[in-house]
Amino acid sequence: MINVDDLGLSSAVNAAVVELASQQRISATSYMVGGSITQTDIAELQRQRIDIGLHLDMTGIIDSHLRAPLKTVLLNSYLRKFKRAELDTLIHSQLDAFETRFGHAPVFIDGHQHIHQLPVVRHSLLKALQKRYQDGARIDIAARTSTPLLPDIKSWIIYLLGGRAWHAACQRQGIKTNDRFGGVYDFDANLAQLATLWDTWLTRAPVMTKGGLTDNHTPMTLIMCHPSVAQNNWQDEIKAAREVEYQWLTSTAFGELLAKYHVKLVRWSDVHAK
Repeated sequence: MINVDDLGLSSAVNAAVVELASQQRISATSYMVGGSITQTDIAELQRQRIDIGLHLDMTGIIDSHLRAPLKTVLLNSYLRKFKRAELDTLIHSQLDAFETRFGHAPVFIDGHQHIHQLPVVRHSLLKALQKRYQDGARIDIAARTSTPLLPDIKSWIIYLLGGRAWHAACQRQGIKTNDRFGGVYDFDANLAQLATLWDTWLTRAPVMTKGGLTDNHTPMTLIMCHPSVAQNNWQDEIKAAREVEYQWLTSTAFGELLAKYHVKLVRWSDVHAK
């Protein structure tokens, strides 16, 4: 699964998602409710059968007094400084906003800078998912987990900041998840370096068995990316990296790499809960 994070952040990001969907280079994207998207873009993503999830936000563009830099959110999580009632309200408000904008529940949940897996935050999130989407013994929604595809330092830092506990909690609740998580780097790569990174990620992704995702033991790898088209009417900390990613993901070379490794993109509906 190739997932574009930060849908809604800017028209440049939205345009990148729509184009990559039309080229069948992605199968999922996660939306920040503090941003915006046109109905035309939504209709095109639906036509392309792209899974759209909630990109839970506390460190980006959400309008909330709880919004803060990642370091502050990390400290407040691990020191248990967050008030549960305020977190509950924030999470429900983002789920409400998503449902209002798209007319349905998110297909899956992930988090901006992976805040969805942090202590306290993940407990409030699970409680909200239970309340809204519980279907018998399981929660009828998917969730991104961060078990590293590669043993690099940044991937392991992300995983150690709540990733193991979040994955275990999802399994207890019957929430379907990915098995491995790739796409982690320092946002400083040029085109040649991105080509090497993607070649490595695809090489290391576990190969699916003959039974495909109908086999509950088949591993599914999710690779995140953050592309945007080149536009001068907005700015963020990784804008330059986003534009390089877009160049790579729309390139002939990337298409050839997908063909080389016989990549078949999957959607969350193809995945079975453990």
